Amino acid sequence: MRYQSRILNFYMGNVKNNKIGVLDIETTGLSPHNSHFILGGLLLYTNKGVTVKQYFAESLAEEKQTLLAFLEDIKHLDVIITYNGKHFDLKYLRTRMSQLGILEDYQFPFNLDLYLVLNGHSSLRKLLPNLKQKTVENFMGLWASRTDEISGADSVDMYYQFLQTKSSELRHLILLHNRDDVLQLSQLLPVLEKSDIHKAFFCLGFPVENLYISKISFDSKEIKIHGSQRNPLSYSAYGFDDCPCILDFDRFSEEFYINLPIIKRSGLVIADTKAFEKDFSDLQKYETFENGFLVLKQGNLINYMEANHFVKILLERILEVIAA
Repeated sequence: MRYQSRILNFYMGNVKNNKIGVLDIETTGLSPHNSHFILGGLLLYTNKGVTVKQYFAESLAEEKQTLLAFLEDIKHLDVIITYNGKHFDLKYLRTRMSQLGILEDYQFPFNLDLYLVLNGHSSLRKLLPNLKQKTVENFMGLWASRTDEISGADSVDMYYQFLQTKSSELRHLILLHNRDDVLQLSQLLPVLEKSDIHKAFFCLGFPVENLYISKISFDSKEIKIHGSQRNPLSYSAYGFDDCPCILDFDRFSEEFYINLPIIKRSGLVIADTKAFEKDFSDLQKYETFENGFLVLKQGNLINYMEANHFVKILLERILEVIAA
């Protein structure tokens, strides 16, 4: 069953097709320089529930074609959910792609990395012995749902045995381990409720249609927004609507930068929404919004939810202008 969350839908529901998948990979080692991609698991949400697709290399010689098939399905998604995917799964895949000489310009969807959310923006690190996926599963009462009884290291040993024997039983156990990993990861989404989710998205980024925010920051005069483009284009401006801001979109680097002036008064950092030809009335629900002015920061305290909402509406307006 697909996890339903008003907050998660706020951050993920505005991507183009709202196609979300859960990703996990199996490899013969931790370093992509001296190991191989052997199996990719992808859980996809459908109208009838969920389906799990697996891409298994029957031999090391099949690594390239198996990886290509895996990546072909990933590219049609808008968001992928991983557990430490930024530092392992996606990093590993990019390096193997480079070494195999495939898909030089490939763009992964936005990555919602649950490990990064929990590690940096929750108290679970203090409560649990570690933040390994299986430890968090146990904390969330999901351990009994596992049907596999092997570890990742066991899976590697079994794969090398499989290469020699072509045992259907070994193949089944390897696939079962990977299948359980993606199924369990999909069930871990409620753990987001244990985090400071608005702070997490402010720090880690979130998608707005075809733009993927990677960093939001403040300096003495501006709010700065940096990210990447899913469908890159080039666009530059030193003014936008009635705001003297800087927009820099580069199709070659696939990045974008936005520098927006802010108002600083009595320890407050304020955004003037009246400078834009866009309806910001959704911000009226916040106590920090009045007469078109939104308080983004009070002293050292950032209003993460309000700041994220402002940035989201702002980027929607910028995309309207760029696409016109």
